[in-house]
Parts: sequence; C-alpha cells; structure tokens
Amino acid sequence: MRRLLSCLMIVGLILAGGCIPLENPVSKASSEAQKAEKKDVEKKRIIPEALKGVDLPPAGKYAGDKYDWVKVKEELNDIPKDATGSQILKKLYELAAEDYTPYFEFYETFDPSNIDVSPGPGELKSLKLPEQKSVNIMILVDSSGSMAGKVDGGVKMDLAKNAVREFSKQMPEGANVSLVAYGHKGSNQSKDKAISCKGIEEVYPLGAYDEGKFNRALDKFKPVGYTPLADSLKYAQKKLSNQKNAENIVYVVSDGIETCGGDPVKAAKELNSSSIKAVVNIIGFDLNDEGQRQLKAVADAGGGKYSSVDSKVELDKYFEEERRRLYNAWSAWAREHYNNAANVARKKINELERITAEFRSVANREEKRFDRMSKYLEEERGFEFQLLYNHVKKKYRERAGYLRDYRMYIESKLKQQVWDERDKIQDHVTDKRDEEQDKLY
Repeated sequence: MRRLLSCLMIVGLILAGGCIPLENPVSKASSEAQKAEKKDVEKKRIIPEALKGVDLPPAGKYAGDKYDWVKVKEELNDIPKDATGSQILKKLYELAAEDYTPYFEFYETFDPSNIDVSPGPGELKSLKLPEQKSVNIMILVDSSGSMAGKVDGGVKMDLAKNAVREFSKQMPEGANVSLVAYGHKGSNQSKDKAISCKGIEEVYPLGAYDEGKFNRALDKFKPVGYTPLADSLKYAQKKLSNQKNAENIVYVVSDGIETCGGDPVKAAKELNSSSIKAVVNIIGFDLNDEGQRQLKAVADAGGGKYSSVDSKVELDKYFEEERRRLYNAWSAWAREHYNNAANVARKKINELERITAEFRSVANREEKRFDRMSKYLEEERGFEFQLLYNHVKKKYRERAGYLRDYRMYIESKLKQQVWDERDKIQDHVTDKRDEEQDKLY
C-alpha cells in the first residue's frame, strides 16, 4: 500500500511538472532586453560613409587578445562539409573579425583645429574668440599753472601735448582712448582753488581714436590752476567702472604733486585693485626729488611705472620707449603663437600617426588569422581551393583593401587639415605682427 502511494505521488509530481511553463518569463524578458541592447549598440556604431556597404561585423569571439588557435580550430571543425563560401566567410568573421569602431570614432571626431589666438599687446582679439577683450587707454594731463613753465625745448604744456599727440597716433588697433584734463579751471590763486580742484574734464570721451577730434580736444585746455591728482584718478576709475572685461591703462603726465588735499596713492591703489584692474603709469615732468618720490609712490600703488623727464628730448624718449616696448611685445606675441601652433600641430600629427599605425597593425593581424584559418580548412578539412579562394579569401582581402584605402585617405585628409590650421594661425600672427609694428614707425 505504501509503495502504491509513493508511486502515485511520484506520478503526480511528474504530471504537475508538466504544467510548468517550458520558458521562464523572467529569463525570456532578460533575453529580449539583451537583444534590444545589442541592437542599440549596433545602431550606435560609427560607420564612415566611405565604408558603407563593406562587411564590418562586431568583434569576433576570439578577436584581439582573446585569440586562441586551439579553440578556433575546434570551431572550424564544426563547419559542415557542404557549407557555402558565404557561410564559411560568416563563420570566420564570427570567430576573428576585429572591431574597428574605436578607430572610426577617432577619425570621425578628430579635431584638427589649433590654438586660440590670445589678444596681442594692446589689441582686440581677432580670431576664434569666444569673447572680445578691449583695451582702454586714459591719458590724464596735468593742467595746473606750473605746466606753463619752460624747460629745455619749450613750454612744458606744449611739449606734453605734442608728445601725447604723437603717442596717440600709435594707438593699437581696436584700442579706445580718452583724454582728461585736470586743474584747467579757475587759476592757481587761492581764491580760485575750489574751482580749480574740481576742474576735471574728459575732453575726449573714451572711444575709438579719431586724429582730428583728438587734436582739437588737446587745444581745449590751458595750464592755469591747481593739481587735483587724486580726484582725477577717482574720475578715471568712475569712467572705467563698466570696463571690467578689458585691459585698462592710465597714463598721467604731471609736473607736480597733489595740491588739492587728496590722497593720490590711495586713489591709485583703489583703481588698480578694483574690478577694472587699471594700471597707472606716471610721467613726471621737471620734478624735484621730493616730487619724484611722491609720484613714484602713486605709480607703485597703481601697479605701473614712474618715469622722470626734464626736457623735450626725454619726454619724446619716454614715448619712444613705449613704442619700442610695444614693438618688441608684438614680436614676442607672434613668436609665442607661431611656436605654439607648430607644437600643437606636431602633437596632433603624432597622434594621427600612432592611431593609424595601430589600426594598420590590427588589420594586418586579422588578415593573417583569416589566411591561417582558410589554409586549415583547405589542408585539414579538405575544402576545395577554388571555393575558399573565390568566395572567402577574395572577400576578406577585398574588405582589407577597403579598410586600407580608407585608412590612408582619412589620415592624409586629417593631416592636411592640421597643417592648414597651423598655417592659418602662423600666417595670421605674422601678418598681424607686421601690420601693428608698421603702425609704430
């Protein structure tokens, strides 16, 4: 009886087992997801236009470093004797085809562009710039009564105006210029001090240089009053307050120290340390030792230079040195960009050659493996030579030829683009240097 019950239970379990679905729903869903993922990967593979229509299957089972000749032979032994050439070729690809997608992606996304050109010494950026950076030059001319005095070569004010006039002609391309007179109101008598100390005027508004208008602006003021140097620097800061993304330079031409009770050192420091980061350069004209010491302190606080001149010759020499400095700066700017462009191009060419050599090595290795597999099928498996030669070898060698032609073409094309970009940068900076240096002399 017990034996009968046991047998019935076993039969019941077997019958119940027959009701269980043959395929697990979870496994089925997982399998479908994997298939969908595989399709997505295949869709994302980059195939160059020149290779459309060429057999470029995904990486084979034993491609690259996974290659194992013993296992490959085992798979080759499973090929039916009546297999067609297409079926044999497909099997070879499934076993050892290389994945060239990384090389295609490299070539198709390669960036041949070169360096960005930084602003020249006092010029607007003019090539490949995300944002332009302007140059603002403010010239503050002391118009206090002492500027009516004479030095070797003429009246100080006349000499200062002539020097400023010549200097302004050499403004860098794209630079904005402003001319400010201070101390030109009232007189240098105590009764007019308040008027004179408030006498700060922008006679040429900050903007592009116009020689005629600028020269007329120079004629608008005469040396008569006190020296409100501190307030003139504050005035410059106010005028430049909205020029944050710019190179701001202030030149002060003065023959005297502050006489209106201000603190020019503090004003210069605030101007230089503010968001506009203006540099204050001072040309001290016919000053004694104490005057030079004070104005040098102002220039130091403003992050600039102090230069002392006592005659027309020295004043002209100062502005000549400024032109020479700018001339040399253009040479250095061009040389730096020229060399950088060459270095960047060389690195890109080296990268192209390295990737192409690797691509070539992988393709050669693949073809040798296919040759060995074909030879095995002929000599060990007995497949006909004509079948293998006409329908297998010819096909994968033709494919190798397409890959070789593409590789040579794309490398040559991208190299030329790199060289063109290099030449464009080098020609630009050389021409720009010559153009700007010609303006200086």
